[in-house]
Amino acid sequence: MAPNIAGFARLVVTLGWLTAGGWLAVLTVSELRYLWMTPPTPPEVTHDLVVKDATDQQGRHASFRILLFTDEFRWRLNSFDEIEHRGTPNFTEEMKEVLNSAEEIICVGASSEEIPSGVSYNLGRVQEERRAARRAEKIAVWVREVIRRPIPVRKLNVGHHTPTRDKADTSDQRRVVIILVLKHDEGANIDQSLRSAMAGESLRAPIFESLLTKYSLATGEAFTWVP
Repeated sequence: MAPNIAGFARLVVTLGWLTAGGWLAVLTVSELRYLWMTPPTPPEVTHDLVVKDATDQQGRHASFRILLFTDEFRWRLNSFDEIEHRGTPNFTEEMKEVLNSAEEIICVGASSEEIPSGVSYNLGRVQEERRAARRAEKIAVWVREVIRRPIPVRKLNVGHHTPTRDKADTSDQRRVVIILVLKHDEGANIDQSLRSAMAGESLRAPIFESLLTKYSLATGEAFTWVP
């Protein structure tokens, strides 16, 4: 009973706010649903962007919510011990609520530009692409532990970051990104729709341009998904 009362109260407040602002007349039912139903940004997320109705090559639509984690949480997730050996992040209740609001969840794995000493560039890149795949897999394991219903979880490997000049700190290249599929048309190609969403919002969110152009496995016509 309590959740229903809380939900009704939230709807009343939202409608009152929109009516007072004169927005209700121009909002569609779908847009109102986004405002009311989308859980707020959790504290471990620094950038939270919703991209609605991105299209695949057949014109079918999908809507996404892209979550970029804070530096502190990113460091915890990306440290070698946490990602590849032990540890589970303590997702907040707000984060759990956001994850459970999705139709699908995409966990992104990325590796920074470093190559181990004494290893050729080509071999090092292959090793780092495998590391990125393991990161996507590990984040997916953590996500599955907190979802309360069957939600498909995909693992996207963007690969190894392109070398840069005099990059002293490469931690920002090991980005922790979780992408929620909020809704999609039946048969929509999520790969194509996600690429369309990123390309269309690259100015508003530079991380998209980076993901599409700076990583070895994300620059082609299709993304690389971890089985």
